[in-house]
Amino acid sequence: MVLTMPPRVLILALLSWQGLALANGNPLHNQIQTLIIDVGESGCNFVRNGKQHSSTEGMEHITRKYEHFQDEIDSIYGFIELTSTKSLFTGKRYQVTCDGDSFDAAKWMQGRAARLGLL
Repeated sequence: MVLTMPPRVLILALLSWQGLALANGNPLHNQIQTLIIDVGESGCNFVRNGKQHSSTEGMEHITRKYEHFQDEIDSIYGFIELTSTKSLFTGKRYQVTCDGDSFDAAKWMQGRAARLGLL
């Protein structure tokens, strides 16, 4: 019995495997992914340009910025600086709100990274 896989599924499987293999060879990428996941699971709100976003939306935004700046990032500090500090359009600093307290997003991210042992 021969199992066949539709070409689209095969391509997606190969790309996923290739991405996983590349990630496993890059410790910084793995650390960044750990921090991004932690952000998404934090339950804190991200404030960008005065508008609140859920932790999941914050995670998605940071991920998009990481994909944009990936070639320029060489450390966790660089990742935080380029993805979690301020709006590229307005220059306004990002904030994070957790349980009614507000924090500078970059400092909050550094604290999360330190707690995870990434700094």
